[in-house]
Amino acid sequence: MLKDSEKLVELLYELVEARGISGTAEENIMADKVYSLLGELPYFRKDKPENLKLNKIENDPLGRSFVTALLEGRKEKENNTVVLLNHFDVVDVEDYGALSKMAFKPRELTEKLAGMDLPAEARQDLDSQEWIFGRGVMDMKAGLALQIALLEELSRDPSSLEGNILFLSVPGEENSSEGMLAAVPFLNQLEQEKNLNYTGLVNCEPLKKKEEGEFEISTGTAGKLLPLFYCFGKETHGMVPFQGLNSALLFAQLETVLELNSELSDSYQGVYSMPPTNLKTKDLRRVYNVTTPQVTAGYFNVFCLEQTPGEVLDKLRKLSRQAFQGSIDIYNSRLEEFRQLSGQELEGVDWEPNIYSYQELYDSVLEEHGEDINQHLDSFTAELKEEVKDQREFTLRLIDELHNYCPDRNPKIVIAFAPPYYPKFRNRGESAKEKFMLKVVDRIKQQARDKFGEELRVNNCWGINDLSYCGLQDSQDIVENLKPNMPAMGEVYHFPVEDLQKLNLPALIIGPW
Repeated sequence: MLKDSEKLVELLYELVEARGISGTAEENIMADKVYSLLGELPYFRKDKPENLKLNKIENDPLGRSFVTALLEGRKEKENNTVVLLNHFDVVDVEDYGALSKMAFKPRELTEKLAGMDLPAEARQDLDSQEWIFGRGVMDMKAGLALQIALLEELSRDPSSLEGNILFLSVPGEENSSEGMLAAVPFLNQLEQEKNLNYTGLVNCEPLKKKEEGEFEISTGTAGKLLPLFYCFGKETHGMVPFQGLNSALLFAQLETVLELNSELSDSYQGVYSMPPTNLKTKDLRRVYNVTTPQVTAGYFNVFCLEQTPGEVLDKLRKLSRQAFQGSIDIYNSRLEEFRQLSGQELEGVDWEPNIYSYQELYDSVLEEHGEDINQHLDSFTAELKEEVKDQREFTLRLIDELHNYCPDRNPKIVIAFAPPYYPKFRNRGESAKEKFMLKVVDRIKQQARDKFGEELRVNNCWGINDLSYCGLQDSQDIVENLKPNMPAMGEVYHFPVEDLQKLNLPALIIGPW
């Protein structure tokens, strides 16, 4: 049925209309939709209903689920199994403005756009009648529709399949990949229970077309860290600003040093990651007063193609020290300028750059207060979990509480990592499974060339996506440098280190455009 392109487009429209904005309860609508569509297939309705599951994510505040459907082919000795991965959530529609109510209605949206003034490129796409407009059409309802169609086609005659297909549809990819992280232990458990042998995973994210006309296929993904900076100044009244150090100045210098700094760009095989950018800045005051903010904090994106969390932390220490020194230099120069202007003999303050990692902050507090601090943090954390649902805010509030007990009350910058963490993951061509997947890639490239006249360009570190959770390739560094400096890990953010090490599943991305 779904080999008919018109029916495939109808399925796409049906999936788009189901909304499913990431980070909201709407994602449950999409989970139910995918589960229902697969439940209509005779294989899962009559033959193997137990192989179709709606899996609740444990302790998820939104009560979300991921969907799995195991199609079992001929029983071979190896019981090889390919995983088809997709996500069913989409980003919000605020950027649609007045058209936001039509964002999930492609037909109505297209009709409305036809009468509007559009940028030239968008107008060209619209007039060609070769593009579908709407939130989530590309990322990634089209890929989801294709994998559902493929599963339907293969399920008509499972005996023709040498091995198995495991369909995996997850929520949360556009947020913190909660769905894929929850699916990792499930995949390991299912592999053991069913005696499966996972040979590879295919993620159906949309292919990107390069400017030179080549489409991309990827065998890996970039990593991402979210370093959070807690800048603690010396509070002072606005009438006597030279008696303190404004935490906002510390963060402003951090912003100057870190924003778009190519020193934190990473490279692999001629591919360069974008440098970091600020995603959030705030002070911790809840009401207005005329004193300077004691704490200003924020976090930045840092992408990893080759560098490890430990290497990034070392760079951040150096750059934070540079930012701190820049703040001191500004303070001293402005103090001298005002002295000259006013004739006042103002007394300055002598500071030195003061940088802590979260682990170093914790160690200093533990040394000062002993094990009692752990009991206090346990109690504080339990209350904080109930009050704060955002993992970044949780991280910041926990740092702030810990710092209240720090014996060093001088201005400082504390560096920590906030969720989510996306490890870099790529095919290194080392294991038998990795080598097999590379042969699969060569076959796909050949078929694209022979059947469609298209050249596929291989990218080994494509974007940020759920491929990060197919395995773990920096496990030692993660244990030594990331985990001790990510206070949310194990509290409100669950990162299954051992399960990821066990899974280690070679993967590729190939999807629609």
